[in-house]
Amino acid sequence: MQKEEIIISATHKNQLAAEFNCSKQAVWLSLKYVFNSPQAKAMRARAKELLLAEAEKIEIETQKQ
Repeated sequence: MQKEEIIISATHKNQLAAEFNCSKQAVWLSLKYVFNSPQAKAMRARAKELLLAEAEKIEIETQKQ
């Protein structure tokens, strides 16, 4: 069984640390589900928002046959 974790870029981890006024280690532990405080839950929700925003930037060309 694989452990739960949210994988994001270092840029986004730094952004979360700045937004939540915490250390990068706290971000890492929150995204690894080691911390489960209200702040950690909010951090994971924000990480998901950042990932979805990043995914929206991807343009996929569909091929017509």
